[in-house]
Amino acid sequence: MSKILIVSSNIHQELAAKQLANCLDIVKASAYDFQIETVEAGTYEIPFVIQAYHKNHSFDGYIALGLVLKKNPDHYDYIMSHIKTCFTKFALKNIAVGNGIITGSDMQELATHIDSSDPCLSAYPSALHAVDYLIKLKNRLQE
Repeated sequence: MSKILIVSSNIHQELAAKQLANCLDIVKASAYDFQIETVEAGTYEIPFVIQAYHKNHSFDGYIALGLVLKKNPDHYDYIMSHIKTCFTKFALKNIAVGNGIITGSDMQELATHIDSSDPCLSAYPSALHAVDYLIKLKNRLQE
């Protein structure tokens, strides 16, 4: 059975716990075994954690969960540019990553996105869907 690692940043602990719980509801209903790694830092560190696990305890796929506030535009741009660059490099290295990182202008907007039924806002359903597709594609191409 394929195994995924859920990498969850807990910089905003209460909201991060809700985001992780919502994600776990759908992951548990999937066909995947999973493990959780809680990042005791911010979203910026998620790519490092994925890379470290991939080198030492490779998983079939990874789901990144994080929350980024848009309060400080320079900081926001820096964090999101880093994430985009790292996730692109992962894709080019055949590492399946689903992006469940969400953004908001304030904590209330983050909370609204976490609970949204729109997968483009809540992100974790899209992240699982992406990882599921990429794992199946890799397996099919290896046959």
